[in-house]
Amino acid sequence: MIFVRDASLNDIPLINSIASVVWPATYSDMMSKEQLDYMFDMMYSPDSIKTQMTEKKHHYFILFENDTPTGYISVHVVENSILYLEKIYVLPSAQGKGFGAMLIDAAKEFAEKHSLKSIRLNVNRDNKSRYFYEHLGFEIISRRDLHIGSGFYMNDYIMEKQL
Repeated sequence: MIFVRDASLNDIPLINSIASVVWPATYSDMMSKEQLDYMFDMMYSPDSIKTQMTEKKHHYFILFENDTPTGYISVHVVENSILYLEKIYVLPSAQGKGFGAMLIDAAKEFAEKHSLKSIRLNVNRDNKSRYFYEHLGFEIISRRDLHIGSGFYMNDYIMEKQL
């Protein structure tokens, strides 16, 4: 059985655990080990996830396959009309099964429930998942080069899907 459920603060270790597998598998060909470690600590440490959930109002959903946590998505509302998709990750062993689309559907349902007009996300310009997002109806609306500290940058496309 496959299902998606809301995450709580009790799920922080689980989210961190999934991220620790997915993060290097996804980005090791795009970034140095130093940047991977820096960004992981910045975005996926338990304290960072807690801050995202409590102070920044990020909403996490976790996908389960046969009661095994397999992926997650994180979203939050910006400008009172846009759902920003912050993170979406599926374990490498579970990719290609449609789980990413299921997580996007959970985000879309959340957006529709809150009467939002679009879903927006950032994707590394070298990340092949850009094509997955395009397949789901997202379009590139701009580019961003953001300095994140310690001499590291996030070089992204900003993509959006109208609802």
